[in-house]
Amino acid sequence: MSHTSTNFDDRKFLKSVSRGIYRISPLPHGKFRHHSLQRIPLAKPELYRIESDPFTVRRFDEHIADDSVFDFFVHTHLKGSAEIVQGEAEFTLEPGALAVVAGGTPYSIDYTQKGSRLILRVPHQVFHERVLGRQICEFGARIYTGGGLPRIVINLLASLSEEADKLSLTEQYTVAESLLELISFLCRSQNGLNGEHRGSAQAARMCKILSYLEENYSDHELTPAKVASANAVSIRHLHNLFRQSDMTVCKWIWDRRLKSAREDLIDPAMSNKTISDIAYGKGFNDSAHFSRAFRSKFGISPSALRNKMREQQEQGNS
Repeated sequence: MSHTSTNFDDRKFLKSVSRGIYRISPLPHGKFRHHSLQRIPLAKPELYRIESDPFTVRRFDEHIADDSVFDFFVHTHLKGSAEIVQGEAEFTLEPGALAVVAGGTPYSIDYTQKGSRLILRVPHQVFHERVLGRQICEFGARIYTGGGLPRIVINLLASLSEEADKLSLTEQYTVAESLLELISFLCRSQNGLNGEHRGSAQAARMCKILSYLEENYSDHELTPAKVASANAVSIRHLHNLFRQSDMTVCKWIWDRRLKSAREDLIDPAMSNKTISDIAYGKGFNDSAHFSRAFRSKFGISPSALRNKMREQQEQGNS
């Protein structure tokens, strides 16, 4: 295990904590004297145990632009509590509860007391494939409380924080697979993600449609009719499949294009491309319409996001 524990003033706190796991803006509550970060080996997912005095964590668009972390983070408290806000979700996380937070969307977490917590980092692709089973949904901050499965996942995380370093790499992979299966069932069963249909003909058809959309979302001529025809289903059936996940076909395409455009805007390798070129390459025909939709979706304009990225690069090179 790697472990750091330091007593420091606020300036050292800001420097060391702001990049502890990924980019954040930390705001201490008064004098900050203790913070420890312990990385626990667990194959592909990463598990962290953190202890600290009270402070507030804020993750902004510029942080996401800087580190390109879109992973998901499963939080549980061993001691203390936190106020979590992400988008329209706002709740208090206390011992005995489990929360999932999306690292690719701005949020704030207010650790109101001196406490100890566990954070499981699940890579973005793994979360969507293994946890959500490629279901269509906007998955922001969620909280899971009560006995049963949430308690089982919490107990497993707590046990791993104590025993993971005694496991072989093969055993770590085995336990990680079991943990992901439990989290998958928890998310799918409690959030209406139709986990009971896994493996059914309907789920197989939806996976095929999603694969088609993933390969063709940047097609300027992509329409629900074209999607239905390419997948041998009626337009009505296509809409019914998406309605079960509270999303329309057009919204899925629109959101996927916007997210892909954001990835290009924060990619230094794409800095030679204009914003209009990026928008057009993702299937948008009107750059002004794209800019308005982008700002509405992410709370920042494409040009402002790119300028912040360039400023941070220049500061890093100076």
